[in-house]
Amino acid sequence: MNTQMQIVEVEPGFSYEVERTEIFDGVRLEVYKHPSFADDATLYIGDNEVHFKWTAEAAALFAELDTCEPIELLAILTQAPRLLV
Repeated sequence: MNTQMQIVEVEPGFSYEVERTEIFDGVRLEVYKHPSFADDATLYIGDNEVHFKWTAEAAALFAELDTCEPIELLAILTQAPRLLV
Protein backbone atom coordinates (compact mmCIF):
# COMPACT_ATOMS: atom_id res chain seq x y z
CA MET A 1 0.00 0.00 0.00
CA ASN A 2 1.22 3.45 -0.92
CA THR A 3 0.19 6.45 1.24
CA GLN A 4 0.51 10.13 0.40
CA MET A 5 -0.37 13.22 2.42
CA GLN A 6 -1.70 16.45 0.91
CA ILE A 7 -2.91 19.76 2.33
CA VAL A 8 -5.93 21.08 0.40
CA GLU A 9 -6.75 24.77 0.72
CA VAL A 10 -10.46 25.36 0.15
CA GLU A 11 -10.20 29.10 0.63
CA PRO A 12 -7.70 31.40 2.30
CA GLY A 13 -7.48 30.41 5.96
CA PHE A 14 -9.38 27.12 5.57
CA SER A 15 -7.54 23.95 4.64
CA TYR A 16 -7.67 20.28 5.53
CA GLU A 17 -5.35 17.31 5.29
CA VAL A 18 -6.01 14.40 2.96
CA GLU A 19 -4.28 11.07 3.50
CA ARG A 20 -4.56 8.94 0.34
CA THR A 21 -3.76 5.24 0.44
CA GLU A 22 -3.69 3.15 -2.71
CA ILE A 23 -4.81 -0.23 -1.40
CA PHE A 24 -4.42 -1.88 -4.80
CA ASP A 25 -5.11 -0.91 -8.41
CA GLY A 26 -8.60 0.60 -8.60
CA VAL A 27 -9.15 0.76 -4.83
CA ARG A 28 -8.04 3.68 -2.66
CA LEU A 29 -8.88 5.16 0.71
CA GLU A 30 -8.93 8.90 1.40
CA VAL A 31 -9.13 10.22 4.96
CA TYR A 32 -9.99 13.90 5.45
CA LYS A 33 -8.75 15.59 8.62
CA HIS A 34 -9.40 19.04 10.04
CA PRO A 35 -8.82 20.01 13.68
CA SER A 36 -12.30 21.58 14.05
CA PHE A 37 -14.32 18.72 12.51
CA ALA A 38 -14.70 14.98 12.90
CA ASP A 39 -12.60 12.99 10.44
CA ASP A 40 -14.34 11.57 7.36
CA ALA A 41 -13.20 9.03 4.80
CA THR A 42 -14.06 7.82 1.32
CA LEU A 43 -13.32 4.37 -0.04
CA TYR A 44 -13.08 4.44 -3.83
CA ILE A 45 -13.73 1.12 -5.53
CA GLY A 46 -13.52 1.65 -9.26
CA ASP A 47 -16.14 4.32 -10.05
CA ASN A 48 -17.97 3.78 -6.75
CA GLU A 49 -17.54 5.87 -3.60
CA VAL A 50 -18.41 4.90 -0.04
CA HIS A 51 -18.30 7.84 2.40
CA PHE A 52 -18.06 7.16 6.13
CA LYS A 53 -16.83 8.61 9.41
CA TRP A 54 -13.20 7.83 10.16
CA THR A 55 -13.45 6.32 13.63
CA ALA A 56 -10.87 4.54 15.75
CA GLU A 57 -12.57 1.27 14.79
CA ALA A 58 -12.29 2.06 11.06
CA ALA A 59 -8.64 3.13 11.46
CA ALA A 60 -7.78 -0.11 13.27
CA LEU A 61 -9.53 -2.19 10.61
CA PHE A 62 -7.80 -0.48 7.69
CA ALA A 63 -4.43 -0.66 9.48
CA GLU A 64 -4.79 -4.45 9.47
CA LEU A 65 -6.67 -4.73 6.19
CA ASP A 66 -4.46 -7.52 4.88
CA THR A 67 -5.49 -9.76 7.79
CA CYS A 68 -9.04 -8.60 8.56
CA GLU A 69 -12.12 -10.63 7.84
CA PRO A 70 -14.21 -9.32 4.92
CA ILE A 71 -17.24 -9.27 7.18
CA GLU A 72 -15.49 -6.76 9.47
CA LEU A 73 -14.94 -4.38 6.56
CA LEU A 74 -18.55 -4.72 5.47
CA ALA A 75 -19.72 -4.03 9.02
CA ILE A 76 -17.85 -0.70 9.03
CA LEU A 77 -19.14 0.26 5.59
CA THR A 78 -22.76 -0.62 6.38
CA GLN A 79 -22.63 2.02 9.10
CA ALA A 80 -21.81 4.73 6.53
CA PRO A 81 -25.36 6.12 6.10
CA ARG A 82 -25.88 6.38 9.86
CA LEU A 83 -22.45 7.90 10.43
CA LEU A 84 -22.97 10.69 7.90
CA VAL A 85 -26.19 11.98 9.51
